[in-house]
Amino acid sequence: MTIALPPALGDLVERLIRTGRYADEGDVIREALRVLEHQEFDESPALEAALLEGIRSLHGPYDASVFARVRQNARDSA
Repeated sequence: MTIALPPALGDLVERLIRTGRYADEGDVIREALRVLEHQEFDESPALEAALLEGIRSLHGPYDASVFARVRQNARDSA
């Protein structure tokens, strides 16, 4: 598989390799995809419950639709 990156992202990949944390471009891309997968697909019910509790204590009742709107707003602004 060949991946074309804009110059700024290519520079970032090279900087990350120079730190020694990653051995090569493949390591950087694999880690980036792992983080993306985690952000996109690993919803934390415990975190949401804690956030809901905090929000309720400040402003009143909220439900899962609040998180759905927050997620959609985050996706729209990304």
